[in-house]
Amino acid sequence: MRLNLTHQDIANLTATTRQTLTSTFNKLERNCSITYNRRKILIRKPEELL
Repeated sequence: MRLNLTHQDIANLTATTRQTLTSTFNKLERNCSITYNRRKILIRKPEELL
């Protein structure tokens, strides 16, 4: 699925701050649950996002 969302957009959708979202993304990336860069987010382990 392709959506053009910024970190701020995702933070707004999840009722959090951009800083918290970025911190959470970094933690998920360290756990190999996701990979992300400026252009895309790849969910590698969707079961860990629940």
